[in-house]
Amino acid sequence: MNKHLMASIYDIKGEKEKVVKIYRQILSDNPNDKEAEESLRRLATKSINLSGLNRDMYNFFIKANSKEELAEFERWLIGN
Repeated sequence: MNKHLMASIYDIKGEKEKVVKIYRQILSDNPNDKEAEESLRRLATKSINLSGLNRDMYNFFIKANSKEELAEFERWLIGN
């Protein structure tokens, strides 16, 4: 079975630990897998209370496509 499909099934079932393990395995095999990277990022922010959050920067973080964009987000976080 396709690993992305398997992760999606576990995600629907609410088995977050299994989902994270599968996406980490996918990234271990293929560090350039954007779908797995974005899914891990989504999972990491899924349970965060977003009230009062800077929505623009949240969306920027979720949609970041490069290490440079993540570095820009990090600079924003630390105030540089």
